[in-house]
Amino acid sequence: MVKPYVSYASGGKIALTTAMVVNEGGNGDAGMLVDEQTAAGDPKNGAGGNPTTKWFPGWNSSSYPASAYIDLGQPYDITDIYLYDANGINNFIVEAGSPDVWTHLFTDELKQYNSWKAHPVSVQTRYIRVTMTGATANVAEIVLYGNPAGGAGDTIAPADIADLSAVPLTAGSVALSWTAPGDDGTSGTADAYDVRYSTSAITSANWTLALQAVGEPAPQAAGSAESFAVTGLLPNTTYYFAVKTKDEAGNESGLSNVVSASTASSPVSAKLSLAGATIIDMIGTGSASALFDEQSAAGDPRAGSGGSPATPWAPGYTSWFYPADAVIDLGVGHVITDIYLYDANNSGSFKVESWENGQWTELFTDNMGSYNAWKRHTVNTQTRYLRVTMITAGAIAKEMVVYGYALGTPIVPNPVPHVPTVTMDKLIGINAFVDDPLDKMQVAGTVREYHNWIWDAGGGPAYPDTDHKFNPSYAGGGWNFDAYYDTLNDAEIDVFPALKENVYWISNGAFHREGKPVFAGEDPEDPLSYAERGDYMYQFAARYGSTGVPASNLKLASGQQPLTGLGLIEYFENWNEQDKTWEGRSGYFKPFEYAAMASASYDGHMGALSGTHGLKNADPNAKMVMGGLAGIDLDYIRGIKLWSDLNRGGDVPFDVINVHTYARGSNGGISPEQFNLKGRLAELVDYRNRYMPGKEVWLSEFGYDTNPGSPQRAPAIGSFSAEEVQGQWLVRSFLEIAAAGVDRATMYMLRDVDGELATQYSSSGLVTKYGEWTPKTSWYYVYTLKNALSGMTFLGEQASGNANVKVYKFKNAAGGGAYVVWAPTSSQTTVNNYELTLQGRPGNATKIEMADGDTDGVSSALTISGGKVSVNVSERPIFIQVDSIQ
Repeated sequence: MVKPYVSYASGGKIALTTAMVVNEGGNGDAGMLVDEQTAAGDPKNGAGGNPTTKWFPGWNSSSYPASAYIDLGQPYDITDIYLYDANGINNFIVEAGSPDVWTHLFTDELKQYNSWKAHPVSVQTRYIRVTMTGATANVAEIVLYGNPAGGAGDTIAPADIADLSAVPLTAGSVALSWTAPGDDGTSGTADAYDVRYSTSAITSANWTLALQAVGEPAPQAAGSAESFAVTGLLPNTTYYFAVKTKDEAGNESGLSNVVSASTASSPVSAKLSLAGATIIDMIGTGSASALFDEQSAAGDPRAGSGGSPATPWAPGYTSWFYPADAVIDLGVGHVITDIYLYDANNSGSFKVESWENGQWTELFTDNMGSYNAWKRHTVNTQTRYLRVTMITAGAIAKEMVVYGYALGTPIVPNPVPHVPTVTMDKLIGINAFVDDPLDKMQVAGTVREYHNWIWDAGGGPAYPDTDHKFNPSYAGGGWNFDAYYDTLNDAEIDVFPALKENVYWISNGAFHREGKPVFAGEDPEDPLSYAERGDYMYQFAARYGSTGVPASNLKLASGQQPLTGLGLIEYFENWNEQDKTWEGRSGYFKPFEYAAMASASYDGHMGALSGTHGLKNADPNAKMVMGGLAGIDLDYIRGIKLWSDLNRGGDVPFDVINVHTYARGSNGGISPEQFNLKGRLAELVDYRNRYMPGKEVWLSEFGYDTNPGSPQRAPAIGSFSAEEVQGQWLVRSFLEIAAAGVDRATMYMLRDVDGELATQYSSSGLVTKYGEWTPKTSWYYVYTLKNALSGMTFLGEQASGNANVKVYKFKNAAGGGAYVVWAPTSSQTTVNNYELTLQGRPGNATKIEMADGDTDGVSSALTISGGKVSVNVSERPIFIQVDSIQ
């Protein structure tokens, strides 16, 4: 338990020994951090010595970040932490808390060679954790100052568990059971269990070397029966198990009784059914699922009865598509014994890897020297994930067959219900620019503002000495973004900037505006390669977020006011369409690459970068929006989730899932219903509810052109003009988006680029081009939609009894609401005198019809007869507002 932000009395030097140090990764001797306490002297009182021994986990980059923690044996009120900087390079992170939950205290950038670094703190804790972010983040000694926590602090540990028992379940799992101890001895409810297992008998001396189980249950009240299954074990193996219990004050019980159990014998290796496997493509063309789409036709090649599959994995012949890779998520740990590839081209190289011990391990590389033949590869690995890589375009495999057995049963999480985050007036949004007029932007409750990084940080020196300009900025003759965001806030319009594109000083020779912000030679899958981006996100959030930061943390050009915590922006979008294959390899982020950048931008990759990187370190209340994908690409989002599972303990580094989509058929734009917009988005929402509960889902680009030559045109239909159809389809799109469970949507865009151009998206505006600003029919229709459904959220669809009539219901907090009724067709369908059943015993009903030239629509009272009203229905939605709805 951590109790920060209390002013504790100045304390003395705390006695530390090497036995208190737990090395989480096991590399190097972390005890060297406290092995020279006498030689370290008393640095707080000016009598610090010169310690010489350093903890060094090694030069292998995979060993970092390297963490260890000091167990003080009881809670202390820590007042000061001193570090002896032994190298003057890289970041050293210090946290407090417990081995399950850590709270960041500070990050020392280690810029003073062979010097003591003082860090005043005020925290009550039993544990102090340190992390080396790289091999050069060397500290020769740590000295802590403080006093044992006194007063009414909890000093009674939970009782030792004495009745632990173990029963084998499967070849890969064992069931444990015990009686819950208490928080204080045998009374109350403890805070956490630490379940560990080993193939050797567990003792107090080797406890820290035993493996900790994943997903231990939360303790129940003392005396309750507890049970837990340890999974991921090897078959036919004897394991030893033990448990310790902790309370909320960090007090820990002694070791439980130690029990053992043997897992069942190995199942027989057999051809795996990959029907439930998830294939995650890392390149935006082709589909690696073609490697597994003919498993029946593939037969059983290990038994000599392999078939002749026909469909290859074919990313294409563009050179930058290669190496092309994909990850196979088997859903649960497997023992893999054999992998067969059907070589179809006698050319190139094909690599297969498994995820083991926190890194990808090569199983084999096949030089593909056969034509239309099965190639056997005997392997021996235990993994949940396989990665396949087509190194060159000619390395064509038509099918892959995997042999082994599962170590458990995959679990598909149940969906977690999601509560709408905003009402319809805020769900309805537009894409816009800083120089768009306010009165036209008031058509929506949310504005997505296109905002180039270079506007704020492109005119000054390069990172880490970047000079930012916001008021005035480097762009537009000095655009004043402080005033712009303030004006939108005063108008009660939520604004979020889409912080996109590269800066000149990350040019790699030739500036690529859409290129990834990494220098040549840097690893785009390493979050530390995106320090520049993390720095920018911190600076932007520090100014416009809700939390002030020290003025010394701000990086501003001369003449800029040192403003912080202005409270003007809550959401910040990180890039735009990072999956744009049309920008080449430089502009295309693989899912793992974007996840790495997002991690740096979100929280400085969990603090591995200094505390002035990542928007969460500037404003913990800020929310980061994933850069909008060019399409609804679940594969890409699964890839980000996988990277987060492997590198962040499952914590996905953004708060909003964000996608784009345009309803298009073979001959131009099509209606949202024909496109199945609701169904496409509902699939994404369901994924969120199961695998990323709590995240919001946004659709930040969709729309239709009015130029008749555009491939994204809204066509004229009968007597309906293209502008009329654009208006109808945009309103219907917003309705379908709300029904799918999406939180916000911003149509593309407020203004035309140029309505005379047939180029796609040039005439998608609600108003005409810059300088004209003439509202189209769609501007009035969307404005009416916002006004008619203000304060309401989607309630549900009501059966209409007529295939040509659709009815959606919306409800406000007072119990009133609205029915929206329309014909979901594209043929000028009408249904006259439709009898709409009203649910909820309303006393009055008002019809609102959208009209060109009117932002509120045309209202008329309806007569309620027998709980129904009669209306004429067309493809232009109408709104029936009522004072009661169910």
